[in-house]
Amino acid sequence: MATIVETKENESIMLLQTHYYKASYEEIKEIYKKIIVELGHNILSENDDYSEIFSENVHLTCTAKIIQQTPKETSIDFYISSEYLFGSSKKAYKFINTVYKKIESVYELKGLGLHQ
Repeated sequence: MATIVETKENESIMLLQTHYYKASYEEIKEIYKKIIVELGHNILSENDDYSEIFSENVHLTCTAKIIQQTPKETSIDFYISSEYLFGSSKKAYKFINTVYKKIESVYELKGLGLHQ
């Protein structure tokens, strides 16, 4: 059974709110690609026209939407489909948390859900 987890502006759970970083689109895109490869994901497609990166591993597919709000403010959101017998949403939450923490170790977090 597939579980869908997605981040967005007006989410009540803080982890699932859109995260904004003090960085450019290219900076966030490059660090995100590096992180997901480290996490064992294969990048299946990358589309700069739509600002999306689609990746997958054995039980989890993820579409990351990276949007440059200003030259030094970029947001990232995720749409994740995971298929596990048990705990599929926990694994998606863990993936999101890991990616956000690794980005925050390099770029300053400006805030969550800033443009609601």
